[in-house]
Amino acid sequence: MRLWLSPVLAIGVACVVASAQPRVLVVQAHPDDETGCAAFLFALARYKHATVDLCVITNGEAGYRYSTLAEPLYVLRLTDDLVGRAHLPRIRKQEMLEAANILGVRNVFFFDERDHAYNQSLEETLSVWDTVAIVRRLERMLREGRYDVAIALLPTRQTHGGHKAATYLLLSAARAAAPTLPILGVLPSDKIPAFEVEHFVGMLSEPLVFDRTVGFGYNRRVQLAAVVRWVAAAHRSQGLVSLGSIPAREYYWLLSPATAEARTQVVRILAELQKTLSTQLPNYPSLGDD
Repeated sequence: MRLWLSPVLAIGVACVVASAQPRVLVVQAHPDDETGCAAFLFALARYKHATVDLCVITNGEAGYRYSTLAEPLYVLRLTDDLVGRAHLPRIRKQEMLEAANILGVRNVFFFDERDHAYNQSLEETLSVWDTVAIVRRLERMLREGRYDVAIALLPTRQTHGGHKAATYLLLSAARAAAPTLPILGVLPSDKIPAFEVEHFVGMLSEPLVFDRTVGFGYNRRVQLAAVVRWVAAAHRSQGLVSLGSIPAREYYWLLSPATAEARTQVVRILAELQKTLSTQLPNYPSLGDD
C-alpha cells in the first residue's frame, strides 16, 4: 500500500490535528496548469472543505496551435494565429471556470496578461508581463486572504517560461506580504525525476508526496487520478492536454521559507487531509496502513 506522505515525514504526524479548514492559493501562468495539482486540490476542497483560490496570469491564447480538434466544436479557425488569439481568451476562461467547478475552487482570478509564445526563458516572459501590477495584486491577495499555503509549478530549467515566471512572482509577492507563508512547488510524475531548478530557488529538501493512485471504494479500484482526467478534459480547446498517462504522484517541494515551522504547517495539512479521506472515502487507507 502506497502512502502519499513521504515515509520520512509520516513518522509521528498521524496524531497532528488541524483546527480549521485550510486556505489555499494557487498561482499559475495558464488555464490548465492546475492539472499538476488537481488531485490534491480536489481532495482538499471536496473532502476537507478547504478554501481554494486560483490566480491565472494569462488566458493561454498562445495555445492556438493545439486547438485543431476544437475548431468544429467552437466553429472557429482557432489554429489561425489571429483568430485563435482573438477568441481563445474568452474560450479558455470558460474552460478554466468549468475545471475550477470540478475541483471545488471558490474564486478564479484572471490577470489577463499576454500569453505571447512558448519559451523557456524567465526573463523573456517577465519582459512581456506587467510584473509590477501582478506583484501588487498578489501582495494584496496574500494580505487579505490569510492563506495557509500557496502552490505554483516547480520552476525547473526545462519548463515553460510562463511557469517559471508565475512561481517567481508569487515568491516575490510573498516575501513582502506573507514571509512566513509556505510556498510549494509542484511537479507531477511517476517518480522523482532528475531536474535542475531555476536560480531564484534555493536548496530543496525532500518533497512531500500526494499519491493519486491510492485505491479506495469498490474493490479499491477507484483513484483520485480520475479527477486529473476530468479537469484536463474541461480544457477542450487544448488537444494536447488529455494525451498520455496520468502521472501517479504529485510531488511538492517547499520553496519558501526554508524553516521548520513552514514545513510542519504543510505536514499538518497533509496529515489531517489523510485522516479526513480515510474517514470519508470507503476503504481509503489510514496513515500507517500497510
